[in-house]
Amino acid sequence: MKRVVLSVSLVFASLWMPALSADDFSFNESNAFVATISGAPAEQMAEVPRERDVQQEELSVQVIPERDLPPLISEFERLHFNLAWQDEPAPLMFLIAGTGSGFDTQRMDYFKRLYWAAGMHVIVLSSPSNYDFIAAASTTGLPGLGYLDARDLHTAMSRAVDKAREEKDIEITKYHLSGFSLGALHAAFVGELDSHLGQFNFDRIMLMNPPVDLFNSVKRLDRLAYTEVEGVDGGDSFYEHIFGKLSRYFAARGGIDPGAGLFYEIQESGEALTDEELALLIGAVFRFAAADLNFMADLISGGGQYAPPKEELTVGTSLTPYLRRALFCDFGCYMETQLWPDWQSRNAGLSVEDMAYRTSLQSIDSYLRGNEHIAVVTAADDFILGREDYYYLADVFGERAFLYPRGGHGGNLQHKDVVSRMLSFVQGAADDQQ
Repeated sequence: MKRVVLSVSLVFASLWMPALSADDFSFNESNAFVATISGAPAEQMAEVPRERDVQQEELSVQVIPERDLPPLISEFERLHFNLAWQDEPAPLMFLIAGTGSGFDTQRMDYFKRLYWAAGMHVIVLSSPSNYDFIAAASTTGLPGLGYLDARDLHTAMSRAVDKAREEKDIEITKYHLSGFSLGALHAAFVGELDSHLGQFNFDRIMLMNPPVDLFNSVKRLDRLAYTEVEGVDGGDSFYEHIFGKLSRYFAARGGIDPGAGLFYEIQESGEALTDEELALLIGAVFRFAAADLNFMADLISGGGQYAPPKEELTVGTSLTPYLRRALFCDFGCYMETQLWPDWQSRNAGLSVEDMAYRTSLQSIDSYLRGNEHIAVVTAADDFILGREDYYYLADVFGERAFLYPRGGHGGNLQHKDVVSRMLSFVQGAADDQQ
């Protein structure tokens, strides 16, 4: 597998040499899995303010007033989000989290601080595929279709802005939008929707590592969870296997000293994780996100496959058997068993391929192509994309496609060169350097 991963990375990287030479990019990690997990080395990261130095507050708003959740999950009736604000009139940047992620993830916190330091208000929202958004803001309870998720997001964004104005009396001069991974796909669809509604009239939209064809990207992610690792025959065995490696590493090191460079240190030791182990580790993270999605979507939509009926869900109900069942259903399974049946019931005569197309970037090609207000950043070794996806992004976005030879899935986003280029675009001075 290692030879395959590295050879594919080199092939993709060579495609984009005219855009950015591999020798011109100081992010040196050539293993896409390592890059994805560890991110940019501390010395190469763009500096941002400390979390405690940012003027910010967690707020909540009711998006669907008529939604009535069981007591056990009633805390999710209101959508929580993070607001960082300026005391003076300023642009507002919306940030949409990635697949299954909440508004308070480390990556979103970083970009919140980045844009706040650049003089913007920032509102950070959870992914529509995260359990809190599904419960509080998803009209169908079944996220996964870009054009429908965009409607829910647009409503949530409007409510969040109203709340921010009410609580902090902020003045907004213009609006920007950005998202990571699935959040980037959502950002594209929200932008397209707003081009018809004319509410925000986004000045800049920055797409970070978006899938082009969501269904194909989901299949790629699901496959990671089935990677075979020598000596591992099940989930518990895998985690024990990884724990054993880490225990031996720390024992030899003489103690635990967590730090930004810890993962790189482990990978340079005799206990380095193999490509197969790294792939399975990433796959496991996405599998847990899929389990949350399956459970909450089934509960809100009343599907009855992975969650008990709402009327049976009490404070004393054990969720363990339901979550365990949901854990066996990956993203592809969710689409087949929950999303597709619901969509088919409202779109008789159309196929799964039609549904997949409706939630791909190709379906809004006319909005994206030639739109100088939208840019994309990704890496040649991002494993959620295929070769045809890279060609598509390069073709559609042209000079607004910031394509890098290395970085995996979002691993290079905090690199100082990447950050500088994104900030230049958002602030209206697109970087013409290749």
